[in-house]
Parts: sequence; C-alpha cells; structure tokens
Amino acid sequence: MNARYNGYFYANQYIDEVYQSLEDKYDYNFNDILKVFPDIDSGTVQGNEEKLDDAFKKASQVIEWYKTSDWVDDSYILIGKIRHLRAQFQYAIETFQFVNQTSKDDGARQEALIALMRTYMDMGDMDNATDVSNYLTLEEELTPENNLDYKVLLAYYHQRQGNEAGIATALQEVNELISNRDQKARTNFILGQIAQKNGEGQEAFDYYDLALKGNPPYELVFHSELNKMALTDYSKSSPDRIEKVYKTFDKMLKDGKNLEYQDKIYYVMGQLEEQRGKLLNAITNYRTGTQVTQPDQRQQGLNFLKLGEIYFDPYENYQLSSRYYDSAITKLPEDIENYEAIVEKQGILKDFVTQLNTISRNDSLLNLAEMNPVSLDAFLDQYLSAQAEKQKELDRQKRKGNPINPSVTNTNTDISDDDTWYFYNQVAISQGEQEFQRVWGNRPLEDNWRRSSKTTVAVGIDPSLLSDNNPNESQGNGGSGSGDGGSAAEKQKLLETIPRSAEQKAVANAEIEEAFFNLGRIYRFGLKRNSESANSYETLLSRFPKTEFRLETLFALYTLFENTDPGRAEDYKRLIIAEFPESLTAKVLINPNYVQEKEARNLRLQQQYADAYTQYEAGNYVEADQMLKAALASFEDVDFLPTVELLSAILKAKTEGLFPYEKALEDFTAKYTEGPLFDYANSLLSALKPAKDEILSDRGFDFSEDFQQQHLVAITIDKTLNDAEEIKAAINALNSERFPNQRLSIGNLTLKKNENLEILYINSFKTKSASQRYRDVLSEVLSEAINQEDTNFHNFAISIDNLQFLFDSEKIDEYMIFHDKFYQ
Repeated sequence: MNARYNGYFYANQYIDEVYQSLEDKYDYNFNDILKVFPDIDSGTVQGNEEKLDDAFKKASQVIEWYKTSDWVDDSYILIGKIRHLRAQFQYAIETFQFVNQTSKDDGARQEALIALMRTYMDMGDMDNATDVSNYLTLEEELTPENNLDYKVLLAYYHQRQGNEAGIATALQEVNELISNRDQKARTNFILGQIAQKNGEGQEAFDYYDLALKGNPPYELVFHSELNKMALTDYSKSSPDRIEKVYKTFDKMLKDGKNLEYQDKIYYVMGQLEEQRGKLLNAITNYRTGTQVTQPDQRQQGLNFLKLGEIYFDPYENYQLSSRYYDSAITKLPEDIENYEAIVEKQGILKDFVTQLNTISRNDSLLNLAEMNPVSLDAFLDQYLSAQAEKQKELDRQKRKGNPINPSVTNTNTDISDDDTWYFYNQVAISQGEQEFQRVWGNRPLEDNWRRSSKTTVAVGIDPSLLSDNNPNESQGNGGSGSGDGGSAAEKQKLLETIPRSAEQKAVANAEIEEAFFNLGRIYRFGLKRNSESANSYETLLSRFPKTEFRLETLFALYTLFENTDPGRAEDYKRLIIAEFPESLTAKVLINPNYVQEKEARNLRLQQQYADAYTQYEAGNYVEADQMLKAALASFEDVDFLPTVELLSAILKAKTEGLFPYEKALEDFTAKYTEGPLFDYANSLLSALKPAKDEILSDRGFDFSEDFQQQHLVAITIDKTLNDAEEIKAAINALNSERFPNQRLSIGNLTLKKNENLEILYINSFKTKSASQRYRDVLSEVLSEAINQEDTNFHNFAISIDNLQFLFDSEKIDEYMIFHDKFYQ
C-alpha cells in the first residue's frame, strides 16, 4: 500500500503533469496532419525539473524500501520515462530492458516494451523500434490497456515513417476505446485530416463532427468547423449558398476569440474561391490573410505560398511568383510538408528573376546610353518629379493615420518590388511609354525626333526596371525638377549607372548573354517550359551570334527539338559539327558510340604505357622510347595521351641529353598549361637548370671520350639557306624505308648565339658504331637535300653528353676536329 499510494501514485502523477504540460505548450500545426504525440521540448522539460526530480526520488524509494512489492517494476518504468523525457536515451533503454527481462508481470513487461519502442523512435533508431514493434505484434498477447497504448504508439511510428495509411489503420482500431477526451478529439481530427487529404469528403466530415464532441479545446473546435467548411464543394453552389457561407466567415472574423485565427479563415476563403475558379478573389483573400493584425507565422507562410503557386500556374507570372515564394520561405518552418521542394522552387524562381532583371536592366541602360543629352535629362526629370509626388501622397496617408500597404500602393495591386532604381519598375516605364506615344506617336529612337521644344520620356527602355515603389530613393519633401539640390544629386546618381565607354558596354552585353543562356536553362529544367527555353536560346543566338555559349546553346536547341521537330534539330546538329568539329559534342553527334570507343582506346594506350614504363624502370631506355613513339603514332584523341607524352619527354634525358630533355619539357608545359602533369613538368624544369649548370661546369672545355654512351646522329644547317622541314621529310623517308623497326625520330635545337644555325638530330643508337653506320647512309641522302653553299653544314655522330656540351658551348668547329679524330 505504501509503495503504491505514497511512492508510485505521486511519482506517476508528476510525470502525467509533465506530459500534460508538453501537450498544452506544443504549437500544433493544423495545416498538416496533427502529430499523434507532441514533440518533447527540452525547455518545457527543464521548466518541470522539480517535478521530475521529486518523481525520480519517490520511484527510487519504492525500489529501495519495498523490494518485494508488486510496484517495483512499475516504479522502474517511471524512472525510464523520466530518463526518456530528459533525453537520457541510453539509460532509459537499459531501464526498460531491465523490466522486460526481470519482471514476472506481463502487463509491466509489455508497458516497458512500448516505452522502449518510443524511446528508440525519439532517438532516431527506427530499426530497433521496428524490431520491438514486430515482437509486440507477433509474440505478445497485449492487455487491453497496453493494446490501446501500443496502437496509438504504432500510429506515431507510421507518422515518423510518413505512412498516413498506417496512421489511419492504427487509430481506427482503437478509436472507440480511447477514454481521454482531448486524445479522442485529436484522434478523430487526425482521421478527418487523412480522409480529407485522400479525397474522402463525407468520411472526413463525419470525423470532424466526432472531434467536436465532448467539449474539446477551442483551437481544435475552430479548425474542425473550418475544415468542414473547406470540405464543401462550392463549385456548383448557388449564389444564396455562397452568400450564407460568407456570412459564416464574417461571423467568425468578427468573433474576438478568432482574432489569432483570422489568417487561417482567409486561407480557407481563398481555397473556397479557388474551387469556384475565382482566382482573383482567391488572391485577394490569401493576400488579406498575410496582413492580419495578429498573424501566425506558419499560416502567413502558407498564404504567401498559395499566392506564389497561383502566380506560377496558371498565371505564369514568375517574377511575382518569386516574390511570394521569397516571403513564404521567410515564414514557413522547416517541418512543413514538402519544405525542400518549396525551397528548391524558390531558388529556381529567384535565379530566374535575377536573369530577367539583368537583361532588363542592362538593355535599358544601353538604350539610355544612346539617348541625346537633352532627351535623357528630360526623362530623368520626369521620373524624379513623379517619385516626389508619390512620396507626398504617401506622407499624406501617414498623416491621416492610414496604414501603408505596399500591395495597395502598387498600381497593379501586386506586391511591390524593393529595387531602388526607376528603371527596375515595369509599371512606371509602361506608363511612360504610353504617355510618350499619346503625345508623340510611335516614333523610332533617333536624334532630332521632336518638332517642338516639348520634352517627355524616351522609347526603347525595357519595362522591367524602375522602382515605382521605393519613395525613399527620391526626396521625401517632394522636391521636383533638376533645380532642387536633392533631385540633382539623385539625377547624378542615376547618370553614373549608365554605361558610356566601350568597355562598360561590352561588360553589360556580356551579362545579357549569360543571362539569356541561364534563362534557357531555367525555363527548361526549373520551370519545365521547353518552348520558352527554346525562345531564350534562339534570342541569344540572334542577338549575339558569336556568344561564348554558342556550342552549349546549339546543343540545347538540338536536344529541345530532337523529338518535337527533327528537321530543326538536324539543322542545329549540322551547325555544331561544322563550327565545332573537334568538340566532344560534335564527335558524339557524329558517332553515338564515340565515348565508349574512346574509353577502349584509352585502356589500350594505358597498357602500352605500362609496358613501356616497365622497360624504363629496367633501364632499357631506348626500348621504352621506341615503344612510346609507336604508341604516340598509333593513338590520338585519347585522354591518357598527356601522361604518355610526359614520360616520352622524360626519356629524352636518357636517350638524347639534357637540352632535348629541357626543350621537351618546355614544349609539354606550353601544350598543357594546367593540371597535376603540368605542375610535375614544371618542377622537373625547375630542378633541371642547377643540375645542367653543374654538369657543364664540371666538364670544362673538353669533349667526353666516353664512347660507351648512347649516341645520336646530328647535322647542322643554316636555316636561311635550307628548308628544315624539307630536310626532315627526307630523313623521315629514309627512316621509313631503310630503318622501319628502329622507330627513329628527329629533334631540333636552335643555337642561342647564332639563331640562323640549327642542329637536327636523329635518335637514338645504342653504340658508337651504329651511329657511324647510320651517318654514312644519311650522307648519301643529304648530298642532294643540302644547299651546297651552306658552309655551316656538318653531318656527324655524337654522344649524349657531347651533344649537351656542344649545344651549350656552340663550339662546332672544335667538335668537328674531335669527331674527325675519334669517329672514322
């Protein structure tokens, strides 16, 4: 008795009070399916810390003082719940598991398992929660009380999983058994919401009626009544029926208890008008819902969202839709249904409007730049005067105590733009154009267009720029005309934004190019409007035929028309192939299997490279060099080629010498100007100079007599007397005919002191004698190819080290003496 009534009873009562506090303080979102349980708010828990401490103490005393009592396991469950409320999940899990493993009371074990399942869910461990649920369903015969708690918890489980059908099934099974008044009302309301969402109108209506029974909380009463009204199909209702409904709405709006729900009422009124197809009336109601005196942030966001959706489709006013989506995102909480999709669409629309404004702004500025000074001055005077008059009107309204509604002050009753320049406002410039045409007719933009001294605004200004809604940009005291100091400063500020120089105009046009390209992308992938996408791309090509986005634009148009207009698609395909034949796009259009075939070539080249690298690591440099030359001659248009070319360049240090090696690295870095291979080649070049200087300084002025080195055959020619390319062609012909298996190649070095003198060398030969034999054969070919007047012509064999020294010292005559002595 003491364990039950002195310990357990009071501890359980304190915990129930904490749960009730969570219930009372939780802000339920009635626009989404209500949560089965309120979220456990740490602030509310901390506010009830004293009660939880007392409950923990009393439950612990039962366990310590009355160890044989039947209420010990129940007290352990209370301790587990307290730990769960405090987010001490691991301790709570261990406590519930202990009860399940040790208690002989089936009811207590089942209660512990149910609490364990919820703990797992609240800590985000849905796998373990599922395991516990399966065990309770398959292995336990639940008591009636535990069955009720489990089914409600199962509904919570399905809600966490996003399974609304599961929620409904679980709650329907125990709805009649729920005795708690508030819980029963909320359960019926949830079932009504799910039925309403599934289009089951009558069933939803009946559930909302049940939710109204038993004197539930006023908030739930209000939303049940409102949802019942929203369920009525008003599309075919008579005017009398609509008038009766609106009288009900008026009564609800005038009821002081509903002051905080007015935005919700207007939201339902907007839905009613949407059902009737009265979109303008719906817009009015949604907009009014955003301007109530006691707004609910979530509901405001939903009203803004509705406005954004209507202006997106069917009106396709994406600029206005973007503004409402922006407002919706600032208000909506992240737990709103489809929040990520809403954010994504807001981003798409914001990007769209940015591109549109860029085009409008820059086009208008470029048009203004072409105006004569007198017309431009008159144009700006008229704008500043209009802004001053508008500010006066706003000031008068403020003095009268009338609230300034930006939606009302805009002439087209849409929400206002916050842009700060006249040329950002569609309405202002449209009015200016209409006024110009009324006075002057439809005249072209040219000098001396007036026949009198009368001044007015100019044509050619894009109507998307001027801010008709930002009076703070003009003088609040209402000054007009350029004589006022403030207006003069404002005019100067506007003038400074107009591009004057060729560079400024080029920048403005480049921004327009990019904006048109982005518009095509957004129309296609963001707004799903392929026709408008094609128009944007074609406008880009029409206005900027040489745009840097030409290839991407042509391909976008090809894919847009591929299925809808094959003839036009084929035209764009031909343009791509003709104008960009080396692009990947063109190659794929010509050969759809190009990428797969290229990858196959890539793999074959990598294998040949691996074989050559094995020879390189083994010190067989000539064999490695020959293998790489064969690979480079056999493959083209392969991504792996730069790697092969770099190893080929590195091999020149072993087969041709430092100077050919240096030149090969320089050629590589000139061809490939970025990336890790470029960085590596640059590092090799940086390390080469000190090594080269050290080698040459150690040599002094003597040629090496180490004839065991690899050799080359070289010739020197005067480029002013000989055609180097013709000589190379003759040598290549000789190599192909007489030495096809040796894969000989030709390199060249231009002397620094005598730039007309060039060294051509053929590499490489493993032995001195092999180079001498090749030199003798080459002499026969060169006897006819070399200009006989070239006194600088020499044909000789040379070792790698000596070629390096010869190039650096340019002592050709000295080497020829050396050559005659050692090379027969």
